[in-house]
Amino acid sequence: MTPADKASRRVRLGWLLWALAALFYAYGFLQRVAPAVMAGDLMRDFALDGALLGTLSAAYFYAYAAVQIPAGLFMDRLDPVRLLATAALLAALGAVIFGLAPVYAIAVLGRALVGAGVGVAYIGSLKIAAHYLPPRRFGLVAGFTLTAGTLGAILGQAPLALVVAGAGWRGTMLITGAAALLLALAIGLARPERSGRERPPASTRSILLTILGRSETWLLIGITGALGPPILAFAGLWGVPFLQQVYGFPAARAGLLTSLLLLAWSAGGPLSGALSDAVGRRPVLLGGALMQLAGWTTIAALPSPLLLAAALVVLGLGGGTMVVAFALARDRFGETAAATALGIVNSAVLLVGAAIQTLLGLLLDRGWQGDLLEGARIYPEAAWRFAWSVTLVAPMVGVLMAWLLPRDRLPSPEVPTE
Repeated sequence: MTPADKASRRVRLGWLLWALAALFYAYGFLQRVAPAVMAGDLMRDFALDGALLGTLSAAYFYAYAAVQIPAGLFMDRLDPVRLLATAALLAALGAVIFGLAPVYAIAVLGRALVGAGVGVAYIGSLKIAAHYLPPRRFGLVAGFTLTAGTLGAILGQAPLALVVAGAGWRGTMLITGAAALLLALAIGLARPERSGRERPPASTRSILLTILGRSETWLLIGITGALGPPILAFAGLWGVPFLQQVYGFPAARAGLLTSLLLLAWSAGGPLSGALSDAVGRRPVLLGGALMQLAGWTTIAALPSPLLLAAALVVLGLGGGTMVVAFALARDRFGETAAATALGIVNSAVLLVGAAIQTLLGLLLDRGWQGDLLEGARIYPEAAWRFAWSVTLVAPMVGVLMAWLLPRDRLPSPEVPTE
């Protein structure tokens, strides 16, 4: 086999492995937003208020965030495909526990196990892209990875609501557990033979010190923590109740509008990734943060349905620029430490995402006037307006962090060797 044939085979293998990892990431996004279409059922069955519901949903994010740095370190040293298969098994176990949970605490445990399992998917997808695919296309591939995730989130809206209507939320969780098990088997079967891959030359301590010692790392943490979490809070939990209670939309229409946000996000990922490959990372990140600020300002004003739909599109397109932060992290630290850097930057999305879900629940509970519908709390317009107004802090931080990024293309630093 000629070197050209070997290179071509490697790229084909890379696309297959990336596709499976991206499918796992899509599954994780479905689980991420699933509570939005189950919110009323979960409130009723576990007698939850808004804060407890937000905490149940956020358990996924806390566990997801907790595995980011360890997963990155393992990805840089061990077989990423085997790690992905194992993580899919853990997600399957968590979904089953959640579906069978007799009490709230067990449901939180199941939700956390799902988050810990799928928390490996995004890092694994980008690690495979960095290892097998052309570096000049990394921004585009990162964008398509986000597209895969948001398509999973779209399936977690109106389509999942139909499944919940037919099978109940518990039956639906058991179905998703079976799906994760099948995905784990598919990833395991696609795993290539080991090729004598060398251990990275740097120690864990050296890699962490290098990454955390760069000012760009902290700016990227601020950017990802500002751009992604508010969208996840809207699409993953509070968007559907907001649209139902403020605009009077039925569940199906509310799910479709939330899907509009996710569709725009899925388009914004590859568009911004490709654009940043061509013109640079900083301008795209700054533009995305400004779009987020405009979108959330409109939402907080409780606009007409037409303006609301436009704001959701702007939010989605702006949120898609988040992938550029990961591309910039890959630029700065190279393949050897790529997964670790990506894990550190990505952890901000989940930690802030978890906090925002609970915070919004607390803010809404403060404005609750005692109204219930089938066991679920009904919040007045003023409470929703206040909650979304507080969310405006996030894009403001994003604009500041993006503005502070270096204006020129800097070379990737060498990872120190022992």
